[in-house]
Amino acid sequence: MAVVALVAAAAAGFTLGDAPLQLLPQGSGDESPACLDGSPYGLYFVPSLTNSTKWTIFLEGGGWCYDEVDCYNRSKTRLGSSKHFNAKIGCGCMSVNEHGDLDTDCNCLYLPYGDGASFSGYRAKPWPVPGVPGAELYFRGIKNLDAAVEFALKHGMDRATELVVSGSSAGGLSTFLHTDRIVAQARARNPALEKVVSVPVDGFFLDHDNYNHGAYNYTAWMKYIYHMQNLTFGADGGLTAACQQAYPGDEHYCFMSPHMPQFVQTPLFAFNSKFDLWQLQYELQLSPAQWTANASATAAVLRYGDDFLAQFKAVQQNPAHGGFITSCICHGCPVNDLVLDGKNGMQLYADWFYGKVTGGAAFAIDTRRPNGDGTLSKLPGCFPLPPLPPLPPLPSPPLPSPPLPSPPLPSPPLPSPPLPSPP
Repeated sequence: MAVVALVAAAAAGFTLGDAPLQLLPQGSGDESPACLDGSPYGLYFVPSLTNSTKWTIFLEGGGWCYDEVDCYNRSKTRLGSSKHFNAKIGCGCMSVNEHGDLDTDCNCLYLPYGDGASFSGYRAKPWPVPGVPGAELYFRGIKNLDAAVEFALKHGMDRATELVVSGSSAGGLSTFLHTDRIVAQARARNPALEKVVSVPVDGFFLDHDNYNHGAYNYTAWMKYIYHMQNLTFGADGGLTAACQQAYPGDEHYCFMSPHMPQFVQTPLFAFNSKFDLWQLQYELQLSPAQWTANASATAAVLRYGDDFLAQFKAVQQNPAHGGFITSCICHGCPVNDLVLDGKNGMQLYADWFYGKVTGGAAFAIDTRRPNGDGTLSKLPGCFPLPPLPPLPPLPSPPLPSPPLPSPPLPSPPLPSPPLPSPP
């Protein structure tokens, strides 16, 4: 998942010129931004070439680190240390014209991923690593985010008229979690900011059991991260206070996509697959070779798509939101090539962006089985899947019974014939 954002941006054709890494100062003591290894957090900024007042903030993805040892190992990579960040990275606008073409010029801020908890945790002091004497970790994700927004405000976002917050994969979860916080910071300094939208890409990760119903599952991982990185709900926290009140005793739910979108106030448009490739492998914990190995595994894959749509209703509750949900098996989906209701994903996003569709009409949802019942299996970007067995035919209704002869006494009425079973 580490490069999903970069790959998706390049595939969509909206990557702007490369920007150099800029490291942020660490002059605020224990509240300074930092990567897992304590190195300074950094970012990439591509300013507009035309003095545009449109802004995009893009949050990089790359999974999570699920315990201290995992985070320690991550701290030695580009996902946990600015010592390994790329020297340059491109950034791409997520503002769009009415035809569905992404803007080629804006002020674009690309936030690399250095904390392992979707820009959410904060501990003032270093955290020890069990079993590794002398090793320490810095959990400063929310401080990295706040410092990046402050950088943007000092570099022209205080004059912005439009702001799009987006992110892919774990950065898509970050987008669900933090857009309201970013918008609040921006509008506190720029009350004239007119249009704000949130565009999470591949960031709706289910609260779901694995195939074997084992304890080592995604929900348990996220709960451990919640406690390890000290995710909280105050000024130093990356989670929403309203969500905390909704889940007393289960506050870690507020770190999970299905449980918190009803608290998101910024209008959002979500891109996702209901058969997300990463989720099938790491949440359902079935490898592609197992998906059609037996009827039970195939049924579990199909049920995952149904469960996705059931949990995604939390997003659909808000009439200001919209979304494009495909059946293509993908993570970093080819939204320009996926068509629903006669339009590709970007065209449907543009219709929502300009208010041409609202409410239920703003959601385009593919109700078919994986890869559009097989029609998308050869589309680049959709993971190929062997043909699934055809759906069983609907049972025929019973033939009407012949009339009974009239008995001397009236008989009780016959029960009505059973209705045909639903598909």
